[in-house]
Amino acid sequence: MWRRSRRRERRRDYGLIFDFDGTLALMSIDFAKMRRKIDALFSRHGISPERLHHRYVLERIDEAMENLKGTVPDRAQRLHREAFDLLERIELAAAAKSHLLPGVYPRLWRLRREGFRLAIATRNCQKVLDKVLGSAKGFFDIILTRENSLAYKPEQAALRPILQHFALPVSRLCMIGDHPLDILTARRLSITPIAVMTGTGTRKDLLEAGTPFLFKHVNQAIDFLLPNPSAPGSHPRKGPIDRKKIIYYITPQ
Repeated sequence: MWRRSRRRERRRDYGLIFDFDGTLALMSIDFAKMRRKIDALFSRHGISPERLHHRYVLERIDEAMENLKGTVPDRAQRLHREAFDLLERIELAAAAKSHLLPGVYPRLWRLRREGFRLAIATRNCQKVLDKVLGSAKGFFDIILTRENSLAYKPEQAALRPILQHFALPVSRLCMIGDHPLDILTARRLSITPIAVMTGTGTRKDLLEAGTPFLFKHVNQAIDFLLPNPSAPGSHPRKGPIDRKKIIYYITPQ
């Protein structure tokens, strides 16, 4: 019988939380077009999009619903159903052309083999993750989508179920994502953020959000956290990140 080594047992003391779109998977969603379609839906329900304060689509839907609840609650429920049906259609259409980024699957396998606890926290829907992740879904201890999240990133509650499930100190957690919202979410919970440039986030925006680590590709970030199998006597890091030695780790352009 295969027995897990002590080294791998120790890695159970560390957890990695991944974003999904643009971090683990290539997703070709036109977010500007999505927002225009949602705003058109608001207009059909008598809500002026210009009067909404939130920037991101999910928060705008919630805000629009709140505006209707006090006067026409039935319409608020209808708006909620129509808005999320529209989002799902757009996301599933993109998922049909999407896939895990090359090299991600074997690295997820190796993270599990090394004993890391893994999670996903995404604003996308469950159907998309089921379609794009495929068998890679089995690598993760817990997956939070917008359907089963307590809140949306960057709210702290967005990661609470993961923290409860892992039951680890935040000093032993990292969050890897491509968007400033991922960085802000991690920082609000004192989780070490790691930014990757495989999605929509720019170098400038990610650094301004406060990431101490920036990689061009998620594979580089994962490799940074894994022990080097080609180095004789290589050992895992004592923690996901040695903050004393690195202030910013930015891959060369």
